[in-house]
Amino acid sequence: YCTKSSHFSFVMEEALKHDVHLETSSAFDINLIRSLYQSKKIDLEKIIICNGYKRPQYIENIIGLINDGFTNVIPVLDSVNELEKFEKKLKGKKKVKVGIRIASDEEPDFEFYTSRLGIRHDEIKDYYMKHLKRNPRFKLKMLHFFIDTGIKDVNYYWTEFHKALDVYCDLKKICPELNTINLGGGMPIKHSLASDFDYEYMINEIVSQ
Repeated sequence: YCTKSSHFSFVMEEALKHDVHLETSSAFDINLIRSLYQSKKIDLEKIIICNGYKRPQYIENIIGLINDGFTNVIPVLDSVNELEKFEKKLKGKKKVKVGIRIASDEEPDFEFYTSRLGIRHDEIKDYYMKHLKRNPRFKLKMLHFFIDTGIKDVNYYWTEFHKALDVYCDLKKICPELNTINLGGGMPIKHSLASDFDYEYMINEIVSQ
């Protein structure tokens, strides 16, 4: 459950009744995680995926969770510069599971056409070899694939999706601890009476591919 979808406690508590894990997007969200732990709504083993741009306070808060014993906090690296910022803050011999966001090529007519978030497809393997493979403090566990326009049954989505799968399979050969691909962007919601989206077909197609 992505906490930025709704911060209301009654929404988050209802989501947690269904055995979900959590995703954060900002420093503020880490305070929610701590509050949920203090009220015994989650335990230290809950998976906490930390997405989004990592401002200094956000990094500080993420490291705080790791140093306090949360065992499944997974910061997703949005750029080649983020790893160094985490390494400077780590105490003792703490080890961190990390993810990498794959930079996607947005549709040319998309309002926010950009590839600034994430690491390019053709740079990820080299980045892993140089910065993660022999670094005892970090383990690569996840690749994060995100399309701003969301999950849609169009050629553009499937093209980017297959690029991400190729990166995952290629990287898995040299990084056996990599075990998760995280699909962001979300399913479309109905915004008119004419909306017609086959959720079951799309889910089955994604899983089968």
